[in-house]
Amino acid sequence: MESTFFGASYYDEYMPCDRIDTDFKLMKDAGMNVIRIAESTWSTWEPSDNVFDFTHLHRVLDSAAKYGISVIVGTPTYAIPSWLEKKYPDIMPLTPDGQAIYGRRQIHDITNPHFLFHAERIIRKIMEEVAENPQVIGYQIDNETRSGDAYSPSNHKLFIEEMKKKYPDIKEFNREFGLDYWSNRINSWDDMPNVRGTINGSLSAAYKAFLRDRITVYQKWQADIINEYKRDDQFITHNYDYSWIGYSHGLQPLVNQRSAAEAVDLIGVDIYHRTQDNFDGSTISFGGSIGRSLKKNNYVVLETQSQGRLDWLTYPGQLRQAYYSHLANGANGVMYWNWHSIHNACESYWKGILSHDLIPGETYKELASARLEELKFDEHLKDLKKDCPIAIIADNRSLTGLDEFPIDDISDEEAKQDDWSPKKLDYNHILRWMYDACYKLNLETDIVYKEDLLQEDAKKFVSKHPILLVPALYSATEKLIDSLRRYVEAGGNLVIGFKSLVSDEEIKIYHDALPYHMTDMIGGTYDQFTRPVDTKIEINGKEYDTSHWIELIRPASEGEEIWGKYVNPYWGRYAGILHKEHASSGSTTYIGCYMESEGLTAIIKKIVAKAGISMPEYTFPIILKSGVNPLGEKVRYYFNYSGKPESFVLAESGTELISGAECSAGSKIDIEPWGVKIFV
Repeated sequence: MESTFFGASYYDEYMPCDRIDTDFKLMKDAGMNVIRIAESTWSTWEPSDNVFDFTHLHRVLDSAAKYGISVIVGTPTYAIPSWLEKKYPDIMPLTPDGQAIYGRRQIHDITNPHFLFHAERIIRKIMEEVAENPQVIGYQIDNETRSGDAYSPSNHKLFIEEMKKKYPDIKEFNREFGLDYWSNRINSWDDMPNVRGTINGSLSAAYKAFLRDRITVYQKWQADIINEYKRDDQFITHNYDYSWIGYSHGLQPLVNQRSAAEAVDLIGVDIYHRTQDNFDGSTISFGGSIGRSLKKNNYVVLETQSQGRLDWLTYPGQLRQAYYSHLANGANGVMYWNWHSIHNACESYWKGILSHDLIPGETYKELASARLEELKFDEHLKDLKKDCPIAIIADNRSLTGLDEFPIDDISDEEAKQDDWSPKKLDYNHILRWMYDACYKLNLETDIVYKEDLLQEDAKKFVSKHPILLVPALYSATEKLIDSLRRYVEAGGNLVIGFKSLVSDEEIKIYHDALPYHMTDMIGGTYDQFTRPVDTKIEINGKEYDTSHWIELIRPASEGEEIWGKYVNPYWGRYAGILHKEHASSGSTTYIGCYMESEGLTAIIKKIVAKAGISMPEYTFPIILKSGVNPLGEKVRYYFNYSGKPESFVLAESGTELISGAECSAGSKIDIEPWGVKIFV
């Protein structure tokens, strides 16, 4: 890359008037060097079966050439044309909620042979049109791929074949899934009922894993087609997204992104975050950690908001700060959805860089100003390599397990709600609870997966990540647990959260002391748990609130090191947090409850001190992000995620890139509201 990417999604087809030359001039003036096109326009490219019209495609490519802007072409397969559904109604899948109805995107069955035939044809037609065009630098497979939640008869048969391979003996299958319960046992694969109606959480989880695998197969299938045409200097990407709670939040439950990413060369992510008083940079940071995790490399933000939804309009300065925030986390570029606000349909008020009047306003001006500022020192910021001492395991099987067996097995109306605790506690809230606590302490954190632990030498892993956090690893094989033990034996500091090491890969609960195969390593066990009422946990002489879930841990002996004890007339004799040092110099800490973030922060600080990791004295709202660029320079970003001026003391001498000022170590640096300073 000659410079970081900066651009937007552009759809000539959506425009209410012909203004393509005006748009490209505005993009060029704003410092944009790339656009993303085509992933949403199958019905325009192929208005009827086997009739093709690429007029808009070539208009855009011609304008891109005129203004020297590169193009990423998306395969338009995530939203099918209506004629295709009319011709093959079975493309619309049977789901747990009934037969899907045409209209929305991502709701077709990606395994359907009729769909695959027509998808391959349109992909090949587009590749024939664009592969040799010099403006085209890469291709995006599909868009935030989904499986269509397809429980169709054909997928049912595929699922049975997968189970047959994994469990050749049907008796073993019945045992593993506990199908004697409520007379669900089957004695022939022909008797296997459709999983739509199952009451068996393990079977439901296995089918969801099967659907995730179908996305992996599908993305590799598309990549194979594209690779027949693409030039060596072009890349394949995909825009991987996140769980959604009104904005990007946690691990995507519907896609095994680590395996799906094997299909692409360059990771793309879609990060949508809160703004105004809720803008704290944590969602951008978490999204970046996921982006880096998928290929252990840099990534590109293919979608983020400029104006976006009603409550996302930024305060002045926040768009600039968000742009630099992405780069600071390892992004090699930022692209916005959308260039212009849509004048029809459901995303009309998910506003773009231009408002509905199509006149460059404050949003355009701030983004253009930020980009033109950044271009003056872009060579120092691209391809930033991160070195994060802390790793957090993310796991789809455990996420699904806690969906099937929720921590909060109560109605929404009954669920406790306060200012620090979610209404219902799920896997991603626990994941972000741990991640955000590190983030606000300025402890940069990588996301890792169980495959990383299983495949990498334990000592090598410890040298990179001396602290490993394990949030709610509900599903864990003995092989994975052995790898956690080896991590500690190699000198690592392992922090295990509640609801971990409970079940095997098929969400079958272990019939042994919990946490399974780890009680000796933590120095205790539990067999009782409850939703706490008026229960605090005491850490270092200070009390913190608990919520949602506490495990009543019995230490193995009086000599065990208790880092947290419940404050409650009935539960006070139990431990809530155990810590154990090991001869290898490694340690294990078990956190048996969900508590307010300040309590978790106190525990993390103790682990960090034990591991000998240095951290800044300042914490949120001053956030430090650092890395090394290809020039061999250490780059340090300092952000003020608040609406009032802040200051910090510079730890190392360097040049501040934006102002050009030389600053010595120990200098007091003032930073404006929603501001950023960048030092090399």
